[in-house]
Amino acid sequence: MKEVNLLLTITLLIVALPGCSLLPPPSTMPTSTSVPKTLPVSGYEPQPDDANLKRDNVILDEENSSLVIMESFPIQVSAILNGNLSDPCHHLRVLVTPANPQSQINLEVYSVFDSSLACITVIEPFTAAIPLGSYSGGHYSVYVNGQLLGEFDA
Repeated sequence: MKEVNLLLTITLLIVALPGCSLLPPPSTMPTSTSVPKTLPVSGYEPQPDDANLKRDNVILDEENSSLVIMESFPIQVSAILNGNLSDPCHHLRVLVTPANPQSQINLEVYSVFDSSLACITVIEPFTAAIPLGSYSGGHYSVYVNGQLLGEFDA
């Protein structure tokens, strides 16, 4: 029985150890830049087909929307947006503008829809995690449609 337990333990260690590295691969090591060169993809970016769709506002639940700051170096920040779309035929879009010289990150949140399609009239709730990238060295403010969502220090 002890031999089986020892064999099982050794097998688990061999399988688990490669995933326990303390350092990421060199290609993903953080750099010293304070603002990301490219923003991560959220899946809510404006699409080429949006030019053929009608634009509409979203109802953003500001009290239940927030920033999530991951403790890493450099820190990684995401905006968690909660709100409602006018109906299930509306598609959420979020345009993220990188930090400007005043260290302000702006998010433009809206929806698009095909006005030629009939759609059931029911409010469609959404929760969207929008990665804002990695930051170091500074105090940043995040605005959603002109309203302050939150601030963070990197």
